Amino acid sequence: MKLALNQPSSTVFLATTLLLGLTACHPPGESPDAAREIVDQALEPREVTLVTAEPREERPKLELVGEVRPYETVRISNEVSGRIDRVLVEVGDRIGEDDVIVEIDRETHRLQVQQAEANLAAAKANLVLAEKDLERKKDLLTDKTIAQAIFDQTLARRDLAEAQVMAAEATRDLAKRDLDRSAVRSLSAGSVAKRMVSAGQWIDVGTGLIDLAISDRLKVAARVPETWATRLSGLEEFEFSVGQNGELKVAKLYSVEPVVQGASRSFEIVGTAPADGSTLRPGMFATVVLRAPNSQQSLWLPASAIATSDTPVVFVVEDDVIRDHRVTIGRRVDGFIEVLSGIDTDLEVVSVASGLNRGLPAKVIQ
Repeated sequence: MKLALNQPSSTVFLATTLLLGLTACHPPGESPDAAREIVDQALEPREVTLVTAEPREERPKLELVGEVRPYETVRISNEVSGRIDRVLVEVGDRIGEDDVIVEIDRETHRLQVQQAEANLAAAKANLVLAEKDLERKKDLLTDKTIAQAIFDQTLARRDLAEAQVMAAEATRDLAKRDLDRSAVRSLSAGSVAKRMVSAGQWIDVGTGLIDLAISDRLKVAARVPETWATRLSGLEEFEFSVGQNGELKVAKLYSVEPVVQGASRSFEIVGTAPADGSTLRPGMFATVVLRAPNSQQSLWLPASAIATSDTPVVFVVEDDVIRDHRVTIGRRVDGFIEVLSGIDTDLEVVSVASGLNRGLPAKVIQ
């Protein structure tokens, strides 16, 4: 067997190794010609055809699985303690701003208000007496009928009565505030996402009562592959739909996650849309449609030209030998694969990558 002098050393080494191995291992009495034939076949150049990447001017489009989220979820808590009289809402109920949602021991707080008002009335009556007594003591002091010390004591009692009235008014105001807050009200309009208490339950101050999903607007979120990071510059909105054959709706861009998550190699994009209680509810799955804001040029190769079993590669022919080029791939459409990096429009690659490896001899045919 003759080896051409200009064949690459790797091919020569491969052929020599095959020949020595097959010659040593052939059964006794069998001619080594069969081994040589196998080596010759291994060194036979593969006939290949070449193609170049097809450039396309387009606005790339990507469909993703997303979800509908509440625009904001607020946990409503209580500001007074006591036993719950009534819970006036259920999960899924739509409530308005300032609607009562829970009543807490209302009768006890009413009685506390009555008690505070009675104490205030008593303090005011005591003040009236103290002021009248002070007026009498002023006249007596003028006539030098009483000592200055007695007048000073009367003045102090009047001042104390005034302070008691102020304290009673503050106690009355606090009792009224607690009575008002024993009827827990919604801070804004929304839908009840979660209920955490029941009637008859004793609760301390700060207990979570319900989670309220603010429902005048909704958020739509989806995770986007990192390969799309450079395509979203200038994006202001995207489309989405819910359910099969759902109507396409538009979401205004709200945020783009600045960090690509290592596990999924993706980042989150979030948009906002008006709430539509008849068709949109938080927790629904959504189909999110992204379109690049500007036309972009992309390169496409036939799927047969890219070996994707491990790291995606394409094969080229250099000096009649197969070489490989690593590439980054994107979408697959109608038998073609988008090549994001690794080649340009001038590079000719082997049209069928199946069965090829780098270092094999090759012959280009038209």
